[in-house]
Amino acid sequence: MRPEGLEQNYYFGGGTTDTFVTPAGVVVLILACLLIFFLRRKYVIAPFFMASLLIPVGQVIVVAGAHLMIYRVLILALCGRIFWSGFITRQDSFSLRMNSLDKVFLAWALCNAILYTVLWRDVGAFFNRLGFLCTALGVYFVLRYVIRDREDVIRTIKTLAFVAMPIAIAMVIEHRTGNNVVSMLFGGGVQTYAGMRGSSIRAQGPFQHAIVAGTFGAMLLPLFIGLWTEGRKYRLIAGLGILSSGAIAIASSSSTPVMTLLTGIAAWALWPFRKKMKILRWGFVIALIGFQFVMKAPVWFLIARMSSLTGGTGWHRAELIDQFIRHFGEWWLIGTQNNANWGLDMWDSINAFVNAGVEGGLVTFILFISIFVYAYKRLGIARRLAESHPADERLMWAFGGCLFSNTVAFFGITYFDQSVIAWYALLVMISVATAYVIDAKQPAVEVATPLFKRLGADAKGVAAATSQPGTIPVDRNVRMHNYRVNRSNS
Repeated sequence: MRPEGLEQNYYFGGGTTDTFVTPAGVVVLILACLLIFFLRRKYVIAPFFMASLLIPVGQVIVVAGAHLMIYRVLILALCGRIFWSGFITRQDSFSLRMNSLDKVFLAWALCNAILYTVLWRDVGAFFNRLGFLCTALGVYFVLRYVIRDREDVIRTIKTLAFVAMPIAIAMVIEHRTGNNVVSMLFGGGVQTYAGMRGSSIRAQGPFQHAIVAGTFGAMLLPLFIGLWTEGRKYRLIAGLGILSSGAIAIASSSSTPVMTLLTGIAAWALWPFRKKMKILRWGFVIALIGFQFVMKAPVWFLIARMSSLTGGTGWHRAELIDQFIRHFGEWWLIGTQNNANWGLDMWDSINAFVNAGVEGGLVTFILFISIFVYAYKRLGIARRLAESHPADERLMWAFGGCLFSNTVAFFGITYFDQSVIAWYALLVMISVATAYVIDAKQPAVEVATPLFKRLGADAKGVAAATSQPGTIPVDRNVRMHNYRVNRSNS
């Protein structure tokens, strides 16, 4: 049973039963779909991001009860483009080779959908998770089709900078006047008038809440700084992106975006210490253990202490973590329906890590954390391999800073509108960029002749086909293993 006082559409969505798309939304959607079909593959990222991030999720097409937000329609358009170009015209075909990050993301999404449906045992929950899979797997894997190499990664960051600029302008106007320009343009889908926190106007732009809007802008800052380091020809767009990122975070008048912004700045401030991060990480862990011994409250209540400086509801976020740990027995198996009864406002699982456990139990919680673990691990390996190529090393650091910003942000927000597209895009860029560096930097593995004798005639045939006798081609997993062995012996 659902907790009393909370409507079904809070958990399962579907509050809107009729199609609602304004004329402006229709024009933008049709134009974006046409561009997706007729632009070259590497350029379709621009209309996809422009339309999916700028049009509010309140613009929705309802087909047989299924809610197709604008970005879901664009996902279907991209899938059509992939089908047309790969299987009919035989142009621009693409063979996806999944790495560890891709696999753990896929496992997390499927586990979340299955366990959430089992938890609620409701038709509404089933269709809700179908929509979740359409968004998560759809966005992730169509972007894996679009983003394939370093050039595509840089182009994606540039596109995000272009998208951030009109959002920043709209939010600054909203912050100064209280009128949401996006709402005036699209005629609904977001609040017409901005919310307030004390005497400050909280701008939200095209997003569903000011915190989500501000976090979207703040988390992109490390990427725009990384784009700045790419060279003079990127300085203008990178500088505008940096200004837009800061403007979006400040205009939201929310503490979580401010903390996310400061985290991104701190990440780049640590660049001179990039080869000593192990010492810094262990120092941070030891400091937390020390705080745990000297504090009267658990260490996660540092979040509440920090909110006294930045503003916001830090106590709620700390209390949510506390209750999540205390009620481990309720949610560990498949999640829980009872979190609304844990205490004041505990229905609002605004912490993304807590939300993963509440929706899908311990397995989903671990898989969600594993996404960060594998992303950080791949970035660490790629950065070390790229030490002889400063541009690649800086790019890996930019992704690490953006991932770190999201790690901090997820203690205070869960993406629940089109902002999730930027998060999935970040993971795709990390997957592609790290694979590019690892494949390009790792040399082939020399195999001794006696090994060929043990392998037999098939191995001899492979060796004969190579340009240098005594070597065999190896896949990325073998090269990564060889890299780890070399590092451990150095």
